[in-house]
Amino acid sequence: LIRPEPQAVWAKKYPESDENFEKALELNAKNAYVLNNYSYYLSLRAENLEKAAEMSLLSNELVPNNSSFLDTYAWILYKSQKYKEAKEWQEKAIKASDEVSATLLEHLGDIMYQLGDKQNALLQWKEAAKLKGGSDFLQKKIQDEKLYE
Repeated sequence: LIRPEPQAVWAKKYPESDENFEKALELNAKNAYVLNNYSYYLSLRAENLEKAAEMSLLSNELVPNNSSFLDTYAWILYKSQKYKEAKEWQEKAIKASDEVSATLLEHLGDIMYQLGDKQNALLQWKEAAKLKGGSDFLQKKIQDEKLYE
């Protein structure tokens, strides 16, 4: 298996990163972890969201009830401004998680904020802050009671 080099993703070498993901998928088009990671990185950049959604759905079919994979699909829906669907998938991710992470709760808060439920968004962000992790914006979201991305 050819693994995309993490530094290509984090160094914003997106064409190189995408090329490596594509090579990995040529070797095994049903590698759920490659499908999930590739789709997640695309969602972070808000690029090729249709392709990201297809890959993410496939990863969820291949490995059902994986909270990380469910979260990825929810995040793709979020980035596609499909907030009601995103909330459903994010709740599935939280339910499937053995140990709920700050990221899962923060993502749910972001989704709720976009749905106009600012009170529950703030509640989710505060719960996320009690755990390790979360985005660099988490404390600012709580302090200002406002979404930052």
